[in-house]
Amino acid sequence: MEKAWAAELDRLRPYLLEKFHEWIHEQRNFHLPKARLLSSEEKSRLAGYFENRLLDVVRVVSVDRIQNPKFYGALKKSGVPIPLDFSTAVGLTLIDCILIRKELQPGTTAFISTLFHEMVHVVQFDILGIKGHIELYADSLREGDYQYHSVILERQAYGLTNRFDRGEPPFLVSAVIRQELGRGQ
Repeated sequence: MEKAWAAELDRLRPYLLEKFHEWIHEQRNFHLPKARLLSSEEKSRLAGYFENRLLDVVRVVSVDRIQNPKFYGALKKSGVPIPLDFSTAVGLTLIDCILIRKELQPGTTAFISTLFHEMVHVVQFDILGIKGHIELYADSLREGDYQYHSVILERQAYGLTNRFDRGEPPFLVSAVIRQELGRGQ
């Protein structure tokens, strides 16, 4: 990203953080009524990696497409590039509500892998809180020159998902995240 645009996004940081906070809550409230609890098969596949208290409350909803925040329109009109294009994502976590695109069918390897990845984000929200999660994500995105795969929370999710996909014995995701982020119990 050009330095001028990066500087503009830095200037807009307080506004963007507030808008992302609002957007996450709006989207969660919109999707939650259509969301379902994890199936017994999904819980069984994820058991040992995630605390039961989270497996019992997480909701999942299939969507045609993940929408970008409405405030992105104002950024585009101002000539400011959007910081992250959600419309290309196959999954998105809204605190404890997971959106997964419909092309991933429940029960498939791709679906379970995506569900695991998004569950890592549920744990991150649980540990960091909403504000902390948004701020760390935004700061890491900025420090990584607005490259999605440079975001520490995404690197964690992909790394832990790779371990799960390889069939490693269960490990407690929250313990790994706490250790990597330097957060105590």
